[in-house]
Amino acid sequence: MFKTIDKNIKAEIVEKKSKFIAHLFYTESVEEAEFLIKQVNKNYFDARHHCYAFRIMNQERNDRAF
Repeated sequence: MFKTIDKNIKAEIVEKKSKFIAHLFYTESVEEAEFLIKQVNKNYFDARHHCYAFRIMNQERNDRAF
């Protein structure tokens, strides 16, 4: 048994006049993860940094992509 993301969520914090925005998405494929990353990048096109990580797991093997 493992923990996973229950629902998609967004959180923001402001530190020293900089805004940090985090998104958590549940996804079942690399293609879906890449699509969601592109959407976030479009929505925040003026951001200076876009950091992301995702992990896709299935019964046959565990795939990790960054």
